[in-house]
Amino acid sequence: MKKTTFFSLLFLSLSTVFSQTPVKIMDGEINYLFNERLSEREILNLRNGEVVCNSIRKIKFARINQIPETEQLISSVEEVNPNHLAEIIKILPYSKYENITETVATMLKDEESYTKVPFSRNDDGSIRYLYSFARIENIENDNENEIITEKFCMPPLDYFTGKISSERFGNYFFYKMQNINKIRYKIFSAVGKKKMIAVISIFRYGDNWIIYALGGVDIIRLPFIDNAIDRAFYNRIKTFCLFTFERLEEFGSVDEGN
Repeated sequence: MKKTTFFSLLFLSLSTVFSQTPVKIMDGEINYLFNERLSEREILNLRNGEVVCNSIRKIKFARINQIPETEQLISSVEEVNPNHLAEIIKILPYSKYENITETVATMLKDEESYTKVPFSRNDDGSIRYLYSFARIENIENDNENEIITEKFCMPPLDYFTGKISSERFGNYFFYKMQNINKIRYKIFSAVGKKKMIAVISIFRYGDNWIIYALGGVDIIRLPFIDNAIDRAFYNRIKTFCLFTFERLEEFGSVDEGN
């Protein structure tokens, strides 16, 4: 059976504004989920269905509170202790998106989910994708848990193998991808084993779905290139999450129309 294409729409820049689904979330709910680092402007953006993206450097600067639904996500990032960290937040209404955990679980194990994410344009005008290569090498299933071993290439880094684990039960979904070997940049070892991580937690809270993602890497800090590394990594995490959320909204719109 032909795989469903994860990202079927190609956009020309990160500034593209996609469809937004407003949500109703009360102040008490906001205060339970997030801490004082979430600004009034960001709260308004979330209520308007927008995505909140931040480069936060360290997990201690995260806007999410440590609640039962986020403990697994936070502890996974704490184990890596990255010095470059991106935070992405999105809220969707539960209605219209009742099957969101099943949808995202299917999408994130599709090889095309990674190789069809447009990142920038080359000098000749052609699209440069976030991942130039993705191939699933092994899948293991244990009840609601799934572990995937997948080989990737994310230019300008060399090929690396990622271990993807996901759990889905009831109204909760957790995704984690972590490199299981060193990642090289040209002749240098750029990222150590298990030192790059991406985690996504999706859970129902009241009448809404909370989608919270963190992507981090622990890499040597060099004064002259540190900010450039942070921007480059943040932009990659942001790109991946923005297109993930766009596709989720598309699925919701299709389901509503049926």
